[in-house]
Amino acid sequence: MLGTGEDPALTTTAGVPKRRRIRIAGAVLAMALAGAGIAVGVPWGEGGRSVSSKAEQKARTVKVVRTDLSDSRTLDGQLGYSKPQTVKGSGDGIVTWLASAGTTVTRGRALYRVDDREVPVFYGTVPLYRRIAGRNTVGRDVQVIVDNLRALGYDIGAQPPPGQVVSVTDPKDAAKDAAKEGSGPADGTKDQDTTPSKPSSSPGTSPGIDSGASGDGSPDPQSSASGSDRDPAAEGTGTEARKAAATAGTEQVRVKSGDGVLTPALESAIKRWQTSRGVRATGVIEPGDVAVLRGAVRVDGARAQVGDPASEPLLRVTSTDKAVTVPVDASERGSVTRGDPVTVQLPDGTSAAGRVAGVGTHADADEEDRPGEPKVTVTVSLTDPDKVKKLDSGPVQVDFVSESRDGVLAVPVTALLALREGGYGVQIAGGRVVAVETGLIAKGMAEVTGDGIAEGTRVVAPS
Repeated sequence: MLGTGEDPALTTTAGVPKRRRIRIAGAVLAMALAGAGIAVGVPWGEGGRSVSSKAEQKARTVKVVRTDLSDSRTLDGQLGYSKPQTVKGSGDGIVTWLASAGTTVTRGRALYRVDDREVPVFYGTVPLYRRIAGRNTVGRDVQVIVDNLRALGYDIGAQPPPGQVVSVTDPKDAAKDAAKEGSGPADGTKDQDTTPSKPSSSPGTSPGIDSGASGDGSPDPQSSASGSDRDPAAEGTGTEARKAAATAGTEQVRVKSGDGVLTPALESAIKRWQTSRGVRATGVIEPGDVAVLRGAVRVDGARAQVGDPASEPLLRVTSTDKAVTVPVDASERGSVTRGDPVTVQLPDGTSAAGRVAGVGTHADADEEDRPGEPKVTVTVSLTDPDKVKKLDSGPVQVDFVSESRDGVLAVPVTALLALREGGYGVQIAGGRVVAVETGLIAKGMAEVTGDGIAEGTRVVAPS
């Protein structure tokens, strides 16, 4: 704690030249007034008798303390959710239902309905851009199906590893087979093995597995091997081999890292998932059957209404996590770094800890604040989201710490004296003035080091 008290040595002029007392008192007064936002100038060699007398009468002593100092600045921000993104539908259907604003939609839950059929959310970064059909179809979009059905608790069997070559059936041929076979072998015998080229790692070929004949009878001009590498060595080196492969309606494809494969076991899992949703179990997934998003979303509002075409923008969604956005002058962007700790002052008077989650790279002019002043958006995530559980949005203030010192010696700024030879000093209780090195100055306190300066040392500081 800062100590107070009168020191008899401060009221006497013994041992301190008159001109020196005037200079010290003038500097102290200048510092005090400067701290209040008032600029003053005190001549070194003239006048000042009344100033010296008043400063000495008000002088007190305080202890040098060991403390933590931090230099911070406070900026206005806004609590809310992330910037809304638009979800667009697919296909020729009609919208029959949309999730309401404020609803949180997680994996496997319906985001909207098309022709009264639920369209659930799957997590991923690759949209379903084609029909997922045809034995051993390979691609990153297939991996989206693999990841989500597995996360929803379905047994999708083993997946061929990267580097393995698989025989891919053209969806057109799969559709023909499906038309011939109907729903698959009635006696439960196993499928003809056309899965991987290495039988030892072939998934989903045990007795009783559904044949997984894909397609609903309509051909699809797109190749099921789109986006994957072909293996010339596996195809053969002569024209005869290529003709044979084309006649059979298959091609050899090497699985890449990040690819999923539509194995018989995965087809069977798709059918079980379709049955659980009350739709026809075809083992085929169309682009409009699911909405692929990066994660759980909160519905911000509707872009369409019931009866609109499904291929239009349908909903605005945000992330489910609340965050704070702060406009910062573009010229000060370099002073804010991802991961920096901050303190958020909330509308209800409480505070919450947070960290800088991102610093924008695009500068916009803030016409409402300062016209023409370019700003970047700094995003702050909250360490404890429960702190704002009952708040959806509102104005906040964010304290950014630009510099900090732990366990340093410090005195009030008003204790610093400008020395004639340059730099600063402090007056030890009893009259002696010693030079000090100053460090961080924050919130009215100054970091100091110097001979005779230790924790508990009493120095003069005007009241």
